[in-house]
Amino acid sequence: MTSWTDWSSALLEAIADPERHAPSANLGLSAAGLAVYRNNYRVGLIDTLAYAYPVLGQLVGEEFFRALAREYVKHHASHSGNLHRYGAALGDFLDSFEHVRHLPYLADVARLEWRVHHSYYAADSTTPDLAVLATLEPERWGELRFELADDVAVVASSWPIATLWLAHQPDSGVPLPERLGDSAETALVTRSAGTVSVERLDSAPAAFLLALQQGVTLEAATDAALRLGPSFDLQALLGQLLQRNLLSSITLPAGELP
Repeated sequence: MTSWTDWSSALLEAIADPERHAPSANLGLSAAGLAVYRNNYRVGLIDTLAYAYPVLGQLVGEEFFRALAREYVKHHASHSGNLHRYGAALGDFLDSFEHVRHLPYLADVARLEWRVHHSYYAADSTTPDLAVLATLEPERWGELRFELADDVAVVASSWPIATLWLAHQPDSGVPLPERLGDSAETALVTRSAGTVSVERLDSAPAAFLLALQQGVTLEAATDAALRLGPSFDLQALLGQLLQRNLLSSITLPAGELP
């Protein structure tokens, strides 16, 4: 006798896999019944994508968005019971989706929207313990690594993705960019009091935060910023990061800090 766990697992696999043939009789479903389950499953995932990517939907229109979402769902099953985790690969999918090749900025807009979505649902991060810095010689501060909080992300693009996102927010007052191809932007995604915000970063702070996000040392991140802006103010930016609770930890290689 098939256990409930085995039966439900087989049913879920049959629903999620559009290439699978009708289930065997011991599942107790007809081909028509399975088709109903599969359709509801696909519709649910498409609705989930529409919720996570509202700006993308505005850019291409609802009908076209649902068509591309159907194509995405065909190749990307949900692997979690939490649907808020579904859709992370849509940006990469758009890179190779032939029907949007004339809109090359869409993939980066999707990547930004996913980080906005992730930020909203991210767990609250702990704040770094600054007292440990008192035990470290100042000449070694360059070896420190500053980790961004889980609800913070930096997204770089050759396109004006932050402006596009902001222009599609209710009552934002931000106009659409006049030109796209020569307007590279780096966006900072943060969350405060349950609200997610997107900011356009200047080149030097963008280089610094991208470097921190990649896990490099404070010295390397500062060098990256100074190459783009000799007047880059490290102390001021670190003060902002700490004041806004955008950091989760400060560490040294090999875990030298307690």
